[in-house]
Amino acid sequence: MSGAKETPRQKMIGMMYLVYTALLAMNVSKDILDAFDTVNNGVQTTNITLSNQINQKYAAFEEQYGLDKEKVGPYWEQAQALREEATDLINYVEALKWDLVKKIEEKDAATALADGLLKSADTVRFGRKIYNVNTAKVKSRDNYNRPTEYMMGNPEGPGNGGKAYELSEKIRRFRGEVIKAMGPEHIHEVGLITDSIYGTKDYLTENGYAESQMKKLPLEGNYYGAKISYYPGMTDPVQDSWEYHNFHHTVLVADVTLLNKIISEAETAELNALTELMSDIHASDFTFDEIGARVFAESGYLLSGQTYRAQAMVTAWKNSQLTARVKLDGGAEREYTSNAQGVIPLEWNVGVGTHNYTGVIDMLDPSTNQIEEFPFSGSFTVAPPAVSVSATKMNVVYRGIDNPIAVGGGVGGEISATASSGMLNRTGNGTYNLRPGEANEVTINVSSGGSSLGSMKFRVKDLPKPEALIRNVVNGLVSKSALLAANRVEAEMKDFDFDGVKYDVVGYTFRYKTKAGTTKEAKANSGAFTDEIKNAISGSNVGDTFLFTAIQVRGNDGKTKTLDTPIGVEIK
Repeated sequence: MSGAKETPRQKMIGMMYLVYTALLAMNVSKDILDAFDTVNNGVQTTNITLSNQINQKYAAFEEQYGLDKEKVGPYWEQAQALREEATDLINYVEALKWDLVKKIEEKDAATALADGLLKSADTVRFGRKIYNVNTAKVKSRDNYNRPTEYMMGNPEGPGNGGKAYELSEKIRRFRGEVIKAMGPEHIHEVGLITDSIYGTKDYLTENGYAESQMKKLPLEGNYYGAKISYYPGMTDPVQDSWEYHNFHHTVLVADVTLLNKIISEAETAELNALTELMSDIHASDFTFDEIGARVFAESGYLLSGQTYRAQAMVTAWKNSQLTARVKLDGGAEREYTSNAQGVIPLEWNVGVGTHNYTGVIDMLDPSTNQIEEFPFSGSFTVAPPAVSVSATKMNVVYRGIDNPIAVGGGVGGEISATASSGMLNRTGNGTYNLRPGEANEVTINVSSGGSSLGSMKFRVKDLPKPEALIRNVVNGLVSKSALLAANRVEAEMKDFDFDGVKYDVVGYTFRYKTKAGTTKEAKANSGAFTDEIKNAISGSNVGDTFLFTAIQVRGNDGKTKTLDTPIGVEIK
């Protein structure tokens, strides 16, 4: 039957069957599309984890750079170049993924966002813009014609506007930066190969390439690279390219997943390169992270008769006997030996004064088998015995003003003082101003280097009341003109040894008798004479008397007080 000549009808049926078969082949089931959604979500979750790890690695790198710029500088510069290339590539792929979805869905950014095509909008992760596409919401996720046109160009092939070719060049440039950071010995550990052929001459020879074939390949440094295969029998270089294999007739959801996978591979390469750079920093160091001589003192401030005790050690070094050569105050050198944990105890019992010491710890460098020297230094102060005598009933401070407090001990700046309440402000070497709070007692605690040197308790009182006065009054007598010239009642502190204490008169009562024997009274809301008081004084005669009573004052502490003693004056 196969050899019989087909009728036009049979030819038409056969053609329709071929079309039908092709349509069936192009149909992607919902289960497969859903599977792509699941894979895509997993890759995006992985990318978040990788981003966090990369950010932590850069932070650790920056900390190392801050500690030793000279040593870490060259590696830090490579890390910054790597970060720039990685950010450029990842931002490009993220934007490409989002543009692809909008293009195929035929929506602008605002409409696409409103339709939920992104799981979260405006996401920036460590300086990189992230487009977390919700593929389950993409209606055209099974479309492959338009994604192919967008990624491969129309007609398909290099130089025809396809984004895949631009993408592969960016990947290639980033991969070069990764290899530069990791070293050429790691070239075949790095993924992201967009060339069909990539490697050194020896590598290509091992994989079956002839000299004549390699002559046709572009050469960058020691590495051959090409987008196409030169194996015999290959007639269409486009169909053997990375771009063709990844983006030719692939559905939209597969393209999105693949782009996220490229981001994942780029971040993995970035993380591996950073790890390699950091390991290069410490390649010649000791086998532990940090090393250095340290001195740990029990106290830097002692009283006469006390013993200074400290421990000198090389940090992070254990179970090794060490020797320290130490000089105190430039004197003779003494040797001290560590205990089993590598701690070297230092002890001195010396006289009053500030003492300085220097030393060197000798330790074997396991990488060179040579003795390394680690210098250290320290100081401590021995003060004379402290004796304090005070009248306990006189330990009083006042609210509303600065009370000068002196803290003795002979060491000045090494001593610190704190108050149990209120505010204590340092004014000089061993001097403070105390402004008490509302508590009835305040304790001043004195310490040095974390050690307590004692305390003193003070009673807290309100400021005492002032005395009221009117200028020009002598023994209760004053002329009418002199009284009018005084023009006010004032308050004054006498025999009080604090500067800046001031009271203002805020009110009083004025009483007087008329010639007819009538007693009158006037109120004032400040220290000044009111017009009524001035008129009474102006109309007075010799022998008339006036009484200023219930005088109210307000001082630095903000409290209003009524004075007990009035002022009586007689016109002379």
